[in-house]
Amino acid sequence: MAIKNILVAYSGTESSKSAVKLARMMAEKYDAHLTGVLTYAPSEVSAALRPYASAELSGVIAEAEKDRRDTIHSDFFDVLGLPQGDKVHWIESGGDVDYSLMELARTYDIVLIGQYDGTRENRNLVPHPDVIALNSGRPVLVVPPVLPDSVLNGVAVLAWDGGKSAARAMSDAIDILETKSEVSVISVGQGTADVLMRLEAVTNHLSAHGIKAEAEIVPRGKRSVGKVLLETAEKQGAGILIMGAYEHAKFFEDLWGGATNSAMNSAQIPVLMSH
Repeated sequence: MAIKNILVAYSGTESSKSAVKLARMMAEKYDAHLTGVLTYAPSEVSAALRPYASAELSGVIAEAEKDRRDTIHSDFFDVLGLPQGDKVHWIESGGDVDYSLMELARTYDIVLIGQYDGTRENRNLVPHPDVIALNSGRPVLVVPPVLPDSVLNGVAVLAWDGGKSAARAMSDAIDILETKSEVSVISVGQGTADVLMRLEAVTNHLSAHGIKAEAEIVPRGKRSVGKVLLETAEKQGAGILIMGAYEHAKFFEDLWGGATNSAMNSAQIPVLMSH
């Protein structure tokens, strides 16, 4: 998938600032359009007071919320370090912070979102990466609050479990993988003949795209799959982890954790997820 149209969610949080910085790097690397977006819902104060507030008070609250959005708009370009122009854009969409972003994402090649760092004061402005990854139909690159030195280096880890989400993630990341000098295809678990055959098929597919990849099976032991993937990516000095999202039901992962939640919540490198 060619990356020519990038959407980055910005809400003023530390994670969203990192996402904007990475979005600029990617836009320059791939000569792509870059659009910053703020999606928002009514604030908690606004929602709580709506049944009781006078027209005058409602107006004051609405104006304060608009001022806050205007500040975020201005801050976006300060963080980006570029002015609005032919290839740099800004949009806002109200209603629901997640649903609005999901809809907008469908006409972009990739969406960058910071790891979730919403608080009671700003959660009406901060989208949930897991919701967007699960429902937008687009690859989502989840960015940690601090960009590592390895970001955009030549090393990538592709998690492979043979599922449809992993296949979609590989396809969505082809344009990224083609720029990497080292690609590791990682399967977590036992090295059965069937697993080895599937991994060989993956490396052959990548080779057809001019991507040299090495396959590796990493034992799970007593660790979670997510922890194994993150530890492997760190060990190999990877700048990005690519994986399918929610091969198990999201409800199950929300209750018990899982590879998707582990990678989104604790990764110290960007994680590209597709579903």
